[in-house]
Amino acid sequence: MTTTRETPLRGLLRNPLFRRWAVANLFARLPLTMNLLTLVLVGEVVTGSLATGATLAGILTLTSGLLAQPRGRRLDRRELRAGLRRDLLVSAAAVLVLAGAAAAGSPVWVLGVLSAVVGVASAALLGGFRALLVPTVTADEIEPANALDAVFVEVAFVAGPAVAGGAALLIGPIGVLVLQAAAFLVAAWVVGGLPVRPPVDDLSRAGPAPLRTRGATSVYLLAFGPGLALGGWEATMPARLEAFGWEPATAGPLLALTALGSGLAGLVAANQRDPLRHGRMLAAVLFLAFAAVFVPTALASTLVVLAVALFVVGVPIAPLNALAGLALQRIVAAPRQAEGFALYPAMILIGAGAGQALAGVALRVLTPSSVILVAALIPAVLGVLVVTAIARRRALGLPPGVGYPHDPVVADPEAAVAPA
Repeated sequence: MTTTRETPLRGLLRNPLFRRWAVANLFARLPLTMNLLTLVLVGEVVTGSLATGATLAGILTLTSGLLAQPRGRRLDRRELRAGLRRDLLVSAAAVLVLAGAAAAGSPVWVLGVLSAVVGVASAALLGGFRALLVPTVTADEIEPANALDAVFVEVAFVAGPAVAGGAALLIGPIGVLVLQAAAFLVAAWVVGGLPVRPPVDDLSRAGPAPLRTRGATSVYLLAFGPGLALGGWEATMPARLEAFGWEPATAGPLLALTALGSGLAGLVAANQRDPLRHGRMLAAVLFLAFAAVFVPTALASTLVVLAVALFVVGVPIAPLNALAGLALQRIVAAPRQAEGFALYPAMILIGAGAGQALAGVALRVLTPSSVILVAALIPAVLGVLVVTAIARRRALGLPPGVGYPHDPVVADPEAAVAPA
C-alpha cells in the first residue's frame, strides 16, 4: 500500500480559518488596488483633468506609505482583530465621505484632504492582516500561507484596476468609490471570525522597533530597491509601447501578464519547505534573475516577444515578497509585527513612487529602452551586495540562512526582550 504525501499548499487550503482570512484579506486589499484608476477618473469627472485625479491618487499613496509604521504600531497596542475591524470601518466611512464630496463638486483641496484621510485610515491594513496570519494558521502552514499571500498581491493587482475600470463604465467613478467602501465593509464583517491576538501594553518591553531590529533593516532596504526599479520600469512601459505603434493606455492590460507570471511563481514558492534555511542565497538568485528579466523588455523587437518578456518579469516578484515576509516574521519581535509588516509594503510604495518620478525625468533625456536598462542595474547591484554579504558571513563561519533559528545573530522573535 502506498501513501501520497500531501503538499504544503493543499494542506493549508483545508484550513477553514485560513480560507476566511484569505477572503477578508482579498476584500481589504481590492479597494487599495482600485485607488489609482478610480481617483484618476474621479478627478476627471470633477475637474475635467486626469492630472487632478493622478494628484489625488499620489496624495493617498504618499500619506499611506509615510504613516504605515505609526499606524501599524497603533494596531500592536490594541487587540489586533478588533483594531483591523475598526480601521476597515473607518476606511469605508472615509471613502464614502470622499464619494459624497466628489458628487457635490467640492474644491480640489477638499478632495485632496479627504484622499489623505483615506490614506491614513488604510495605511496599516496590509501589515495588520499579515500579522493576523500568524495566529490564524499552524506553525507548519505559515510558509505556504506566506507565499500564497504574495500570490494574493498579484491577484489584487490585476483584479483591482479591472474591477474599477469595468464598474466605472456601469456606475461611474463615484459609484466605484461606493463599491470600494462596500468591499471594506465586507472585510470588516469576515474578519470577525478570525482568531484574536492580545494587545501589547508596553511596547518598550516588547522587543526593539522593527527598524532597529538586527536583520530587519536590510530586509526593508532590499524592499525599497526592487520598488524603485519596478516603479521606474512600470512608468516607462507606456512610452516603450509607443515604439510598437500602440497607445500608451495598453500598458495596463499588458502589465497583467507580469502579475500572472508573479502569481504562478508564487504558487510554486508556496510548496517550498523552509526557504529561509538558505535565504540569502535564494535572495541573491532572485535579485540577479530580476535584473536579467528586465533586459528583454528593453530589447524586444516584436510585440509577441515583449508580451513573453512581460510575463517573465513577474516570475521573481512573488517569491521575493514571500521570502521577505517570512524573514520579517522570523526576525521582528512578535508583539511588534503589525508595525513591522506595515512598514514593508510602505518601503515598496515609497521606492515605487521615487522610481516613477525618476523615470519621468529620465525619459526627457533617454530612450525608454535605456531607462529600463538603467532600472535593471538596481536589482543587479542588490544581488551582488547579497553575494558579497554571503561571502563575508562564510568567512566569519556564519550560515547563509535568514531569521531565527537559521541565523545565530538573530534573537527568537517570540521572546519579547526589551532592547539593550
